[in-house]
This record gives sequence, structure tokens and C-alpha cells, in this order.
Amino acid sequence: MAMSGCHRKNLALANTRGFSLFEILAVMVILGLMVGTAIPTVGRIYDNLKFRRQIRAFSSVLRYAKLVAVTRREPVSLKLSEDEECVFQLTGPVEESRDCNLGEEDVLSLEPGEIFFYPEGTATPALLTFARGERVRRIRLDLLSARPVVE
Repeated sequence: MAMSGCHRKNLALANTRGFSLFEILAVMVILGLMVGTAIPTVGRIYDNLKFRRQIRAFSSVLRYAKLVAVTRREPVSLKLSEDEECVFQLTGPVEESRDCNLGEEDVLSLEPGEIFFYPEGTATPALLTFARGERVRRIRLDLLSARPVVE
């Protein structure tokens, strides 16, 4: 008995096999394990980026204070606020406050308590210390150039 061309196609499709439920579940479990191991790594990378961004923001405030002193040709003072909110206070030709944007576990200290930037482009030596959990970075203010140097 001869089969028609259409009937042969249907038989060919009937013989092809798809994936079993077990195979699909095995792939899903493997993918879940891969994602589960990647998430903590992504979280650490994100935290590291946030920490670096915070350091750059602090350095930016220091550079800004120097810029104001040089361009206005008057000394500028920079200190951290004494209250619970962390705020950089600039005084001199510009009276300005800038929020530190600290998180709950962040600690920021400034030694000495006040930095002076002079019109010649110099500043009093200072050390800004930023800590988040176990991570600590120090920003040293160079005496001669008044450049912030991250250590």
C-alpha cells in the first residue's frame, strides 16, 4: 500500500521527539543555580561602585572649595557640620552647604576640624576619612597643591 506525500509528513513529525519534562526541569535547576551564585557578586560590584562614587563626591567638594578660593581670590573655609546631619559647610566668599549623602553605616571624619583653602592654590593639610562597614578610604589634602589624594 502506497502512502501519500502528506501522510508521510505527518508520520515524520510524529516520530520527532521534544524535550521531556525532566529535561526541562533539569535545565531550569541549572539556570537557577547559576543565577543564585551570580546575584551576590553583582551586589558586591554595586556596593563597590557606590563606595567609589561617594569618595569621588568628597574629592569633588574639596576641589570645589579650592576653585572658589583661587577664582574669588579670598580664603575659603570648609568643615563638617556638628549636628547629626552630615553637611560640608563652606564659608568665605561663598556661604554654602553641601550634603554628604551618607548611608546609615557610613562614618566620615575630618582632621583637623576645619580646612582653609588660600587664593594661591594652597591649603592647610587635612585628612578626610570615610568608612563603610569594614572598608576605609582616606583622602589626604596635599599641602602645596591642595589636591585631594585618595589613599
